[in-house]
Amino acid sequence: MADNAANLSGIARAELDTEYAGTRLGRQELSGELLEDVEVALWQGWMLEVEGFCVHREHIPDLNRIVVAVDPATKSHENADLTAFTVAGRGIPQATAYGDNRPRGYVLHAEQKRRTPTAAMRRAAELYHQYEADCVVIEANNGGEYLPALLEQVDPSVPWRIVHATRGKRARAAPVAHLYEQARINHVGPARGFAELEEQMTTFVGLGEAEESPDLLDSVVWALWDLFLEHQTHAGPGDDQRLSGRR
Repeated sequence: MADNAANLSGIARAELDTEYAGTRLGRQELSGELLEDVEVALWQGWMLEVEGFCVHREHIPDLNRIVVAVDPATKSHENADLTAFTVAGRGIPQATAYGDNRPRGYVLHAEQKRRTPTAAMRRAAELYHQYEADCVVIEANNGGEYLPALLEQVDPSVPWRIVHATRGKRARAAPVAHLYEQARINHVGPARGFAELEEQMTTFVGLGEAEESPDLLDSVVWALWDLFLEHQTHAGPGDDQRLSGRR
């Protein structure tokens, strides 16, 4: 687009910039960059660029379950990890291609920011109410088991579920990437709102201990596990456990 800007109206250029600037698709179509896939990455670029992948909120079905997933940092100093939040829901479109009536996932919101633990739980409660969610899912490795107690102090009306990572990041993320490969997941809203998430997806390999932790990706994985994959597992020593009575 940059090379042919003279052939577009100012309104059209502004709309395209607003929708796609800073995104993977925008880098290709607006700036003309040639983006090659990371060979062993779980997410390939085409999964995020298929027609209809990004949809507007008014075009999605009623959602029968919505969760807020939190991948928290347990420290808050200036070099600490970011705390990531994903809001995602599950629903069945009225019109499905080829008679596929399986539920689809809709990622409604994704953000990451450095926050104190209390501020993170306050933000989780805000998102829970904003999106009328059913539950907050909190990843609680590295000593984060105290976070639900903070959430209850911030807002005792918010139901929560705690999960623990018992497998490597790649093994945990692979089934979620498969949902994207099946075109069963959509991102809802302007594409630029998911630019950081999609960058993490298309560059995450997960084959080495030295690889930086992808916080947004982790929170999306937890959200979609809850919506689609948790029922496929059975409680046991190697599975995530729910705190007694909490859902």
